[in-house]
Amino acid sequence: MSRLDTILYDKKFTCPHCEHHFTSKKTRLRRSHPIKRDPDFCEHYDDHSENPILYHIVVCPRCGYSFNDQFRKEVPTQLQQLTEEKITANWTQKDYTGIRTIPEAVATYKLAIFAAGIHHEPHCVMAGLCLRLAWLYRYQNKKPEERRFLTLALGEYEASYQEGDYMRAGMSEIKLIYLIGELHRQLGDYNQALRFFSKVIEHPLKVNEPQMVRAARDQWQNMREDMKNRQKKADKNHIDIT
Repeated sequence: MSRLDTILYDKKFTCPHCEHHFTSKKTRLRRSHPIKRDPDFCEHYDDHSENPILYHIVVCPRCGYSFNDQFRKEVPTQLQQLTEEKITANWTQKDYTGIRTIPEAVATYKLAIFAAGIHHEPHCVMAGLCLRLAWLYRYQNKKPEERRFLTLALGEYEASYQEGDYMRAGMSEIKLIYLIGELHRQLGDYNQALRFFSKVIEHPLKVNEPQMVRAARDQWQNMREDMKNRQKKADKNHIDIT
């Protein structure tokens, strides 16, 4: 038995749209061990075949409806016909139930984002899909695509923060605020990043999540130093020119 056989397993699913029964690979989280984690929680593995985010999306091989655990459990009657027209009618049967490559995982996320849009899933659900897709592009070193989906994720997380639907995804307010700050930082908006990191540091419930507060404080301090260094360099260049 290979290492991958001990990490991946087949889980049974019933498609919420067409009620087809099938199995799809999932990861035993206790047996997969990332080698590092980025500040936005993206985990890196020696062998990405065991990376849980590759198997986060479930794709029905019969009708193409794609979902994750955070989607609504049942497709409302009024959306069944729309799902049939927009997804199933255009579905060329493909099997994503086995071991996935990163490009195959990318395809599953795009399918899920399309389905989430049709079904008007909450902002927190859409945000999580966009962020994980950005990570998949990060693994491939595709910077423009990564940036595009980080931007989309940020917009959805900010909408989730405003509407308060983030608890549906099992995310605390402090973690959400930190992540919004971190995405602003990665996208180069340091002022907004500092604003949200400060919100974490000053949050009335900060004692409940010391790791998030510590991460926000570290990023806040690193950014302040980086901004000072950039200003010194800009001032030096101005002096040299004049």
